[in-house]
Amino acid sequence: MISSLKRRLKKFVDQKIKEIKKHQNQTQQIVLDYAQISRLFSESTFIPFTGWSISPSVILHILNDIVINNRRNIIEFGAGASTLYIAKLIQTLKLDAKFYSVESNADWLKKMEQELALYNLQDIVTLIHAPLTEPDTDICLNEQELWYDSEKITAALGGNAEVDLIVVDGPYGGSTPFARYSAVPFLHDRLSKNHGIFRDDTRRDDEDQIAKHWSKILDLPQQKFNRYTYFTSDASFGTAPYTLSKL
Repeated sequence: MISSLKRRLKKFVDQKIKEIKKHQNQTQQIVLDYAQISRLFSESTFIPFTGWSISPSVILHILNDIVINNRRNIIEFGAGASTLYIAKLIQTLKLDAKFYSVESNADWLKKMEQELALYNLQDIVTLIHAPLTEPDTDICLNEQELWYDSEKITAALGGNAEVDLIVVDGPYGGSTPFARYSAVPFLHDRLSKNHGIFRDDTRRDDEDQIAKHWSKILDLPQQKFNRYTYFTSDASFGTAPYTLSKL
């Protein structure tokens, strides 16, 4: 009985040590990735990261993808830290890229306008105020009741027919079931031949279903990362950030 107790205790301790090491590795990875993206701004700059923010690791992957795959028509759903970093990358590298950011909350959009102006990035981003409304049935999934006002988005995009990078970090997942599903069916006909799609917060309950539906629509497999997924039609180059696990 004592030896059995010792084995169970050892198994428990080993598991906890494994969990601690995994957590430490993830923390170190975020610090490394944050250091990389922070180089776009001066040391005196402060970009807020809250519990709602997209992870620095996801932002770095997005920035890699823009540069490596030559993205030129970018749209994100949910404005925030990623908006500032993508805009700054476009400005710094003088990229010939169009960047649209869709946001439902008018007060937050005003805050983003102020932040962009602070860093002289206001001309790099087209901010689109698209309140949440009932979506057309052909772009919603199951019990989904809300998505961004698609007419507002269509009007803002105008004649810009192609999109080659989509970043989905909104709407807020608690706004409706399957809140983030509509981005791909809505933009599918605008996707360029070579494209990439990022979807953050993929550990939520309904996200697996969204991913499966997107895979069918795109005819692409999903690449799973710690808290996000990535779809791409570009197979030539890998864009995922360097990981500490490779050391």
